[in-house]
Parts: sequence; structure tokens; C-alpha cells
Amino acid sequence: MPLAEMLLIAGALSAPAFFLIFALASLGSPLLAMLCLAVSQLRSTQYIEAYARRLLRMALTAALPALLAFAVATALAARKAPWMVDWVHSAPLGPGLFVVSALAFFASLLTLRQSRPAARHGRQSSPLTQAFILSLLAIIILCLSLALTIGLMEQAQAVLQAPTAGGISVAPLIPPDASALPPFIWAALAALVPLCIACASVMSQEYILMLRDRDPFGREALAQMLRIASRSTLRSTLLAMAFLPMIWLHLAKISAQPGVHSSAQLLLVVAGACSIALCFCAGMVTRSSRPWANSLAIHLEFLALWMGLTALLSIVLFNFYAA
Repeated sequence: MPLAEMLLIAGALSAPAFFLIFALASLGSPLLAMLCLAVSQLRSTQYIEAYARRLLRMALTAALPALLAFAVATALAARKAPWMVDWVHSAPLGPGLFVVSALAFFASLLTLRQSRPAARHGRQSSPLTQAFILSLLAIIILCLSLALTIGLMEQAQAVLQAPTAGGISVAPLIPPDASALPPFIWAALAALVPLCIACASVMSQEYILMLRDRDPFGREALAQMLRIASRSTLRSTLLAMAFLPMIWLHLAKISAQPGVHSSAQLLLVVAGACSIALCFCAGMVTRSSRPWANSLAIHLEFLALWMGLTALLSIVLFNFYAA
């Protein structure tokens, strides 16, 4: 595949990757907040708990653009691809559970944001239970989204490969089947969890920098929360990078297509380079004595995450057309 064509594909997928960061950050915020709250119970440090509280607040802020983009994309897909409506009607249980879980997750975030304790004296109770419930909903949403995405890609391949006779093509309906899911779905779920946490930690650094003039941050509190976020970024990115060799081995299945295998490998190398750059920038923020002064490194973290997700989405697209 020519480099110019590959760049056009990656450029077209940059907008979905941008909104995907918000969606993954919204799902990863309760997971990271639950880990931080559990650690704060063991170490009794107020900075970790304060960071976890801001993570739960940020989850709603990140969910709003992701939900809006998903609604617009669904409406456009229903209009441009009527077969998707037939696919949903053939097995409405899976899409219905996904919509209910997503709405329950959003409603829980909204309730959590609006039910802040009004007491000014005394320490607020730890929202560990709320974070645990939100984490369960996030895992359920990730599982359902993976299963529905795989089923939707199979149906789309059947539509594209349907023979045309007299200007009319008929494709069989392939409803999503939970018993026929591929075995790599659990590995994909295991890779998505640290990726969501990485998106949440990167987004939280931007969120804290944006609110530092509105919230009564002290310098020590601001520095500690940025260091906690950068450490979380570093550790979760390293965990997510551990799954890149599995993707490399999976690319051998599409080697029969001319140019697709080499293009996918090149994009995977780009994703790995973006992950290394993300770890490097997070390390700079972690080791800095004034993390708030390294705003450029934090912005570069977001840019590296955006480019890495764009490369991964391009690999998924290549795999779809090569299947």
C-alpha cells in the first residue's frame, strides 16, 4: 500500500480516535479511582484520595463528548447503512444491554456529580463503593462493545461480499452470538483495561491543569496529584504495551494481502513509538520538581496517545478489509 494512501486512511480515522480517547477515559476513570481509593485506605494519604475524587468528577466531563459523538455516528450509520437496523432487529438483546449499561453508567456519573456532600466540616466519606459499581459497569460496557463490534464487523463483511445479481444483492443476517465469540476477545479485554486507565490518567493531567486556577489547589497538592497521574500513565502504558507483540503475531494472518501486512506492521511500529514517547513524557512529569510547569510534556502525552490510537484503529480497518 502506498504511504500516501495509508496517511489518508490514518487521517480519516484521527477524528474517531480523538473521541475514542474521551470514551476510554470515561470508562477508565472509575477503574483508576477505585485503585487509588484502595491505596489511600492502606496508606492514609489525602492526595491520592483527592485525585480519585477528581477522577470521578472528570468521568462525566469525558463522557459527554463521547456520548454525543456516539449518538451522531449511530444516527448517520442508520441512515447510510440500513442493513444495520435489520442487524439490530435480528438480535436486539445485545445492543439493548449495551444501551442500558451506557445510560446507567452516565446516570450514575451524573448522580455522583450532583450529590456532593454539603458539609464543610469533617472529612467526606470515601466513594469507594460508587467507584466499584462504576467499575463493574465499565467492564460490562467494554465486554458488550467488544462482542458487538466483532458481530458488526462480521455482518459488514457479509454485506460487502454479497453477490450482486441484476443490481440487487442479498446478504445473510449474522446476529451476534455470545457462544461463537473468538478466543482472543479476553486478551482484547485485558488489553483494553490498562488502555482505558492510561487514557484516564492522561486526560486527568489535562483536567487538573485546566482547573488549577478554579480549584483551591496548593502547590504541594497540585504537584502530588500530577505525579500520581503521571505514574499511573507510565505503569498503565507499560501494561498496554505488553500486548503489542500479540498484535504483531496476529498480523501474520493477513500477510496474503499485498501491501496490507507491511502497512499494518509499520502502523504497529508507530503505535509502539507513540507508547514509548508517552512513557518518556510521563517520566519527565514524574521526576519534575514542578510538574505544573511541564505543561508541554503533558500536552505531548495527549498527542502521543491520540496518534497511537489512530494507528491502532487503522490496523483494525486493514484487518477488516483483509479478512
